[in-house]
Amino acid sequence: MGGHAQQGSDKGAAFIGLIGGAIFIGAILYGIVLWTNAAFAGHEAEKKAASVSVSLPVV
Repeated sequence: MGGHAQQGSDKGAAFIGLIGGAIFIGAILYGIVLWTNAAFAGHEAEKKAASVSVSLPVV
């Protein structure tokens, strides 16, 4: 009636988009975790270096 042809379902494309989006977001979150862990590893190394230099006896 409206001149539109009957079309198939878009479920396949929707699921591919859902799964692809989840993988993309997961990869971004994984990268953020790695970046944050690297930043805090640097802070821990600074703390250990400072504690070692303070605990050494001065001669």
